[in-house]
Parts: sequence; C-alpha cells; structure tokens
Amino acid sequence: MYLSYKLITPILYLQWIKAIKMNENLKNKVCLVTGATNGIGLEAAKALNKMGAEIVFIARNNEKAKSLKEDLLSDSGNQATSIIADLSLQSEVKRAADEFLSLNKPLHILLNNAGIMNRERKETADGFEEVFSVNHLAYFSLTLMLLEKMKSTGGGRVVNVASMAYRFVNEMNFEDLQSKENYKGLKVYGQSKLANILFTRSLASRVRDDNITVNCLHPGYVDTGIGLNNKGFFVRMLMNLGRPFAKKTDKGAETSIYLCASKEVEKVTGEYFVDCKIEELIGSAKSEEQANKLWSVSSELTGIDLN
Repeated sequence: MYLSYKLITPILYLQWIKAIKMNENLKNKVCLVTGATNGIGLEAAKALNKMGAEIVFIARNNEKAKSLKEDLLSDSGNQATSIIADLSLQSEVKRAADEFLSLNKPLHILLNNAGIMNRERKETADGFEEVFSVNHLAYFSLTLMLLEKMKSTGGGRVVNVASMAYRFVNEMNFEDLQSKENYKGLKVYGQSKLANILFTRSLASRVRDDNITVNCLHPGYVDTGIGLNNKGFFVRMLMNLGRPFAKKTDKGAETSIYLCASKEVEKVTGEYFVDCKIEELIGSAKSEEQANKLWSVSSELTGIDLN
C-alpha cells in the first residue's frame, strides 16, 4: 500500500498540473461557490480566483466571508462578492439565489460544495433532517433556480461535490427520507451523497441540449474538519485518528477545480469523477428509477422544478 501510494501521488499531481495548464483563461467567467470559507471549497475558490474567474460565494459567517474576500483580492486583484445565507433553510437558499440574480451577472460555473455530517439527528425549521437539507435539497433548489441564468449566459458547468460515502447505503430510503425512524450518522451522510449523484445524473439528462454540463465527484478523505462539530468522544476520536491519513485540502480540491475549469471535460456530462478521472458507479447510484423518484420528491419538498 505504501509503495502504491508513493507511485501514484506524482502521477495524480502531474495530471492535475496538466489539467490546469490546459485551462482556458477564466477571465470574465463568473463562478458561484457554496461552502467557500473553509476546506476544499476554500481551496477551489482560491484556485479559480487565481485563474481569473470572478468569484461569488455563499457563506453563513460574515467575518469569514469578509476574510475570504480580502484574501481573494490580495491573490488576484479581483473583487469577490459574498452572499450570506444559511443553506439548511429553503427560504435562505431561495433568497441567496435571488440575491445572485439581482447582481445581473452571468453564471458560467456553479460549484455546489457546502456539506455537513451530524452524529445526532437535527431538524431544520422547515421540518427537514439537516444533513439531507444542506447536502441535497440546497443543491437541488439553488441549481434549479439558477439554470435559466446559466442558459442565458450561453451554457456552463454545474459541479456537485458528492462522495464515495454513497456506498454506505444500498439505496435511497424513500420510506424514511428524513431519518425519523432510524438515524445513523454515516448512513444519513451516505444517503445525502447518493442523492448528490442521482441528482447529477438526472439533471444532466434534462439539460443535455442546453449546453450545460453537470458532473459530480468524490474528493477523497480530506482533512476538512467536517464532522468535528459533533458531540461524542467516539466519533471525534475516529475523525482525529484518521486525520494523519487524510488528504490536505489543496489536494482534496483538485477534482473540483478540474471539473470547473479544464478543457478536457468541457463536453463531458453526467459523470462521477475520482482523482480527475471518470469512475464507474455501483448499485443504486446507476438507477434511473431512483433518480427520477428523488427528483419528484425533491420537487415536492422544495416547490421547485424545471419550467
């Protein structure tokens, strides 16, 4: 395992450098990023900013947002725009989308990156289980509300940060989608990541003729701090024990950056990527029936659908 890791790391690094070199100049391209104030979202925002993209990002914390704007300006001389919103609430997601639209900017790239993992069940003011709400419903609502803008811009890219954790579940539990009957943190997280993949595939098929690509990715096990907000000695111990073996956030962001910017994937859509390469999905992640049902349920829960 050690030898394999030492051999593959330079290969992946060179592949990423190649992808970056092949990128078209992102000057005059507008990129909207969620979860941009920490972890891989932060690294992606910084990298895309240095490539010339105009960054608009959604954050919960005003101080962190201010700090990121200052960093991005220092790095590139480009002024970023922040939108403050709590993506666990549908009203806030919709307000954030409206606020972006009010800026009268084009939208070339949407990076849905914000995500959480909870050990114990929490319910939002909307009555939704929080992980499902943030990790899936926010992706769904924000993306659909901004699709017309992407179409009028002349196409674009939607990139959804999913995870190999989709393998933690066999299929979407439509009988208990809000995890009221049985809550297990890793399975709930895994279900939200399966939802990301099903949404990606479903949306890609619906906008295939609109010059918009939709792809998702597994960033790897990354030292982002996700899950460390949870109470409980055992869970926190497991997270901390795994940190020495985790990717650093800059490495974890590589596939996100690749999908947002590389010319190599400008015509690729509906795929799941790991280490900047397409990886075949397994199980219900390939189910068209599950994808269609999730779309229908998500539309009912959010009150949003494609026109």
